[in-house]
Amino acid sequence: MLFEEWGIAGLNPLTGQVRFFQNVSGYSEIPIRLSFADLLALLTFGAWLLRRLVGANAPARLGPLGWPVLAYTGLFGVGFALGLVRGGSWNQSAALAELRGPLFLCITYLLTVNLVRDEAHVKWIVRLVVALAAVKAAQGLGNYVDMVNGPVWLEAVTAHEDVVFLDLVVIIAVAAFILGVRDRFAVFVYGLIPVIALAELVTQRRVAFIALGGALLVTAIVLAHLRPRQTLTLFGVAAAIFVVYTALFWDQTGLLAGPVRAIKGAIDSSSLSARDLASNWWRELENANIAYTIRQLPLTGVGLGQEYLFVREPPQLTNFVYWRYMTHDAVLWVWLKTGILGFFAFWTLVVQTAVVAGRLVRQLPSVDLKLFAIVPLALIVIQVVFSTVDLGLTYSRCMIVLGVVLGLTSYLSRLAQARGLPT
Repeated sequence: MLFEEWGIAGLNPLTGQVRFFQNVSGYSEIPIRLSFADLLALLTFGAWLLRRLVGANAPARLGPLGWPVLAYTGLFGVGFALGLVRGGSWNQSAALAELRGPLFLCITYLLTVNLVRDEAHVKWIVRLVVALAAVKAAQGLGNYVDMVNGPVWLEAVTAHEDVVFLDLVVIIAVAAFILGVRDRFAVFVYGLIPVIALAELVTQRRVAFIALGGALLVTAIVLAHLRPRQTLTLFGVAAAIFVVYTALFWDQTGLLAGPVRAIKGAIDSSSLSARDLASNWWRELENANIAYTIRQLPLTGVGLGQEYLFVREPPQLTNFVYWRYMTHDAVLWVWLKTGILGFFAFWTLVVQTAVVAGRLVRQLPSVDLKLFAIVPLALIVIQVVFSTVDLGLTYSRCMIVLGVVLGLTSYLSRLAQARGLPT
């Protein structure tokens, strides 16, 4: 979470200079086409597997989401083989870049399932996610101040995917408030909300507010069964405030009007800025090409490392080398690369996560544990909404965090089972 995977145009933050996600061969003479993130994940997984083989670790577990995760990742492996067999203009670098996200999801999920053994581990993982999101929020605000005082106005002050983590902190705060969590961690999260909210505004990412709205809706539905009065009160007051806010800022263009502009833009495209209109136009061409490819190859997709099919040629993207292989709609990208089975496996994982997390929220005894169960549910919703308009399922940072958070459901399920609750 701390280190950028892709550069931010016009900025050179210290966390982006670490090159944690860049292939070693890309900046050194060492011929290793893996990043430090890749090496860390593979070595950690290899060490755990070796200890399992010699009997030093407990028997391996898959957890409640293991089979959907393995199916999703395995079908990307099939897609890799399919792309290779198709030959032609197969691009090895693109294929490896496409495979990286699913592999990170699988490896981090399995490691979390098998290495998280008590409640303290769960607490520290959730706290670390919140703390790192706070760092990225503060960094984004600092970048915004530098931009305002500088000669050039930038399109973004954070990495695109940072809004996923910022949204998650807001959901954690809302859920903690409704559940009545009042410990030091909850107070810390409540105190972060002004910083997170301001960072969300300066990121200038429309999808941030849409994904947050979707996650808030799901959270309200789940918690309404547990705390109906508190949920109705909080969301009722919030809805009233939002109606007034929308009326006041509907025709405004300033920073504070960001959330309402996202809604207005979805309803009336003529209200969008020239930048957003250009972005929408490019994505309309991209969506036409996605639809054409799916119609031509609905069962198998094109495979990893193969360009998807272009019936309408969009202008070239100079700031993204794999734009002919990966699409902004990362959800449909799964279909493009793995076919209908991969697409089905993805949605199976999403639905299974919602079912497992929703059940744990109801069954776990303490409000702290219920709050932890909300985290994977909220993150999967945010990730899906974000990925419909951005490269969310290809971002290593997102897939690492998602794998870890989904892995927490294993310990929480074992805890519920140990206390005699059906899982």
